[in-house]
Amino acid sequence: MFPRLINFVIGAAFALALLAGCEKEKSLAIYAEYAKDRNVLMRPGLNRRVFNTVEAQSGRKIALNADGSITLQPGRYRISGFSIVTMQDRLTAPASPHKLNYPGYCLVYPKEFEANDPLNHQIGLGGPSTAQDMSPSLFDLIFTCDKVTQICVGHQTGEELNNEVYLSVFSVDGIASPFHVFARVSVVEL
Repeated sequence: MFPRLINFVIGAAFALALLAGCEKEKSLAIYAEYAKDRNVLMRPGLNRRVFNTVEAQSGRKIALNADGSITLQPGRYRISGFSIVTMQDRLTAPASPHKLNYPGYCLVYPKEFEANDPLNHQIGLGGPSTAQDMSPSLFDLIFTCDKVTQICVGHQTGEELNNEVYLSVFSVDGIASPFHVFARVSVVEL
C-alpha cells in the first residue's frame, strides 16, 4: 500500500506541476486598419498605420492604443503582417500620368523614434511593394523588449507622390465599403 501512496503523491505532484505551467497564458493579438469614412492620400515619407480594429485578443501583455500604436510588455514576440498602399480609387485599372508605380515598403519601429529617424531604429522591414498593383509589403520578425515598448507600423513610397497614392481607400468610384483592410498585424508572445 505504501508504494501506491508514493506513486499517487508523485503523480499528483507531477500533474500539479504541469497545471502550474499551463496557467501562464501567452498573449496574442491581431489588429487591422480598415478604411474609415474617406479615402486617405499618402503624405511624402513615412505614413504611420493607425490600427483601428481588434480582430483577436488574448492575454494582458499586448494592447492596442487609441492612436493605433501597440504596447508590448517586456517579453519576446513574433510580429507579422502586411501593409498595402494603392492608386486604385476607381474601378478601372490605375494608370499614372507620371509613369510611376510608386515602389515602397513598410517597417515596424518603436514609437519613441517616430520623429527621429525611425528607419535607422526599425525593428524590421517589410518586403518591397508597389502602389500601382496593390502588392502588399509583408513582414515577419522576432522582437524582444526588456521594458514596456510602444511599436508602430509605417509605410513609405517616397517623396514625390503626385496626389495619386492612397494609404487607404474607403470609396471606389463612389461605392463605399467598410471592409477594405489596408494593414494587419499579428503579435504573438513566445
